[in-house]
Amino acid sequence: MKKFFLIFFCCFLAMTTLTGCMAEKSSTGRVLTDGAGREVRIPEKPSRIVSLTYGTDEILLGLVSTRRISALSKYAGDEGITFVTKKEKEAVGRTLDLNPEAVMALNPDLVLVSTETPANFVQTLSASGVPVFVSIIPKDWDEMETRVQGIANAVDEEGKGKEMIEHMREKRDALEKKLSVIPPDQERKALGLSFRGILGKKGTLFAEVLEMAHVKDGAAIYDIREIPRGSSTFISMEVLPAIDPDVILLPVWQSGMHMSESEFAHEILSNPAFQDVKAVKNHRMVPFPERYKFVMSQHITDAVEASAKAVYPELFDDPDSMTVNGN
Repeated sequence: MKKFFLIFFCCFLAMTTLTGCMAEKSSTGRVLTDGAGREVRIPEKPSRIVSLTYGTDEILLGLVSTRRISALSKYAGDEGITFVTKKEKEAVGRTLDLNPEAVMALNPDLVLVSTETPANFVQTLSASGVPVFVSIIPKDWDEMETRVQGIANAVDEEGKGKEMIEHMREKRDALEKKLSVIPPDQERKALGLSFRGILGKKGTLFAEVLEMAHVKDGAAIYDIREIPRGSSTFISMEVLPAIDPDVILLPVWQSGMHMSESEFAHEILSNPAFQDVKAVKNHRMVPFPERYKFVMSQHITDAVEASAKAVYPELFDDPDSMTVNGN
């Protein structure tokens, strides 16, 4: 009888100890500092993750299986602005906008946003006990690496984050080797356009993308740091003749605009003020998806490659990619 009681007591003690350890592990989680300098307590291996920006969508999908994702941003599956495919969107099964009630209804154990996300939205979720990790908006390659690793740490996949960064570096170095044959004095000047104006001011990520592609950024004469906060992101098309680019990277993605890509190209080609612009005279105008111009993820290397192909198609055996007729 004593022997039976001793065995029962030992088993009970072991079960109590194990239960206590599990409770302590799940209650503490991990405390991380996000891109906004906030301390965030996040559970280990979060499994109900909500991403609310296209950049965090892309990084997240490169780190975890869709089984751990409860929702992606409203842009998921729109391949004009994001690298997230329709198949990936369907695998997750849900997209969300910045609606606190809709987000909280999913009972997420991690929400990914950016420093551009309204502060009151972040505060509302945080006050309700939802772990919100704010990711930085990168302005250069180093900050992109920081963004990738920060999100990897948040989803408890530190090793996969390092692997992703290493893959980015390998592709960057391979592109640099291919493009280094272009002498600096023979680099072509390109200008990225949106339907609202000119992109790529100095100090922006797209300016760095073009530089890495050995392309002179026509908009780099304007410095984003010298423009008053709150001013328009876009430069007026009136300065196009002064910039005189060799190549124009046309907009493709529609965002509330009522003009097609070909109509926009035709307006440029037929505008008397632009007839002496080299890219117009030579019809060197390339449809260039916004997912490359506004890249916010590990796909920065794809943006560099796409930029180089658009401007130097002869290096990639793709001469037909250089022209558009605007009709």
